[in-house]
Amino acid sequence: MRGFYGGRVPSPWSPLRIRVFRALWIAALVSNVGTFMHLVAAGWAMTTLSDSATFVGLVQTAWAVPGFLLALHAGALADMIDRRKLIAITQFGALFVAGALAVMDWTGSLTVSYLLAGTFLESIALTIAAPAFMALTPELVGDEHLAQALGLDSASRNIAQSVGPALAGLIIASFNPGAVFALNALSFIGIIFVVRVNKHERVAKPNTTGVNAAIKEGIAHIIQTQQLRRLAIRLTLVMGATASLAALLPVVAKSSLGLGASGFGLLSGALGVGSVLAVWLLPSVRARMSIEMLMFGSSVTWAGGVVMLALSQHIAPAIVALLIVGLATMALMNTMFSIFIVQLPDWVRGRGSSLAMLVVWFGASVGATLWGYAATRLGVNDALLMAAATTAGIAVINRVLFSVRPN
Repeated sequence: MRGFYGGRVPSPWSPLRIRVFRALWIAALVSNVGTFMHLVAAGWAMTTLSDSATFVGLVQTAWAVPGFLLALHAGALADMIDRRKLIAITQFGALFVAGALAVMDWTGSLTVSYLLAGTFLESIALTIAAPAFMALTPELVGDEHLAQALGLDSASRNIAQSVGPALAGLIIASFNPGAVFALNALSFIGIIFVVRVNKHERVAKPNTTGVNAAIKEGIAHIIQTQQLRRLAIRLTLVMGATASLAALLPVVAKSSLGLGASGFGLLSGALGVGSVLAVWLLPSVRARMSIEMLMFGSSVTWAGGVVMLALSQHIAPAIVALLIVGLATMALMNTMFSIFIVQLPDWVRGRGSSLAMLVVWFGASVGATLWGYAATRLGVNDALLMAAATTAGIAVINRVLFSVRPN
């Protein structure tokens, strides 16, 4: 197999030359920052409303549950309704909810129930929008720039995850959580503007009527298409193995390296920097390597970085290890997602995107639980070494049993 581009090396920023994608990417970056600000503000607001740690934890639960419950339905809607209109409607809904939370906080009428309900409703709106965003991207940039576009989307989330919480903390300290909720509401305006002013063509409708029938049709297409089925299996296996890092990194920081919150922040930041480096380097790597070699090499590199982390006794080598792991993670996931989405026909792209999201969440959730248990029984460093070996083993299994080739 040749490289992705037959020897040509497109710029990692090439999708930003496309006016509509550039406008939507900037608007989405602002919205992503607002979303991470909301999560911090909601958690802090809950501590002022209740002393119960359970209620504080329920903020994250209220945010996470819609993703599991509605992902497939969201994908069906992305294939049944004009995607730009669906995005605009959901962003209007999220804007209204965030604005309502701001008003309630300012007027002193915010309660535990309202805060949890608002967080839940905002998560519903963004969950429904997510497959539409993913399905719209190939339409905006074409297959040639899709991998770069997905990499830029991931970079946007990494940047927002780094900037959003810190910015929220400053605003809460200077004003109140309501100010954060208000800014989050304003952050949706850009996306609404971009999707409403750009012309569009209506997507092909599913061959069935009704959301549940459309979901079944989409799942059947994935199962019956060998390439898509294999990629879905690979995503699940890889996420189950690599979830070990997210689950165990706080313990590594505190117990193995003796770090505080600031040190843990540096380690987390190293992962994000590694991901951004991958966005820069991937186009030239793809031009020289087959997709199978790239995915295999990324998995082995991830395993090597985790071994280095497990053996680290000081923060400096741990940061280097996490830079490597962040780069390898982005390379692996971006490659699998871009191949998966490219091979989805437009009429099922929303449902296919939502199914990919769901298997990622499923693999990460199950994997994090299992690796947490392994760390309890074996110790965190031994669990990381086992995760590295498991990831390398899965790389071999994937290449032998679930190999894929681009169209």
